[in-house]
Amino acid sequence: MSGGDLSAFQNLTDAKVAAYLDRRSAELGLPVPESCRAGVAENLALLRDQTALFAGLTDPSPPVEAFEP
Repeated sequence: MSGGDLSAFQNLTDAKVAAYLDRRSAELGLPVPESCRAGVAENLALLRDQTALFAGLTDPSPPVEAFEP
């Protein structure tokens, strides 16, 4: 996954988030203590969901409705 492409991260299933965590932490040389692993995986899953929500909100394809008071 390149720095500018979030699709691989966004396409992770909940079951694959932990495997992603293990792989990336090993690649970066930043081991995650076992006592923190579940919390970090949960945070990654939440970040993935927030990223998808934000990307959906910034999609330029839906028409923007003008505000009328």
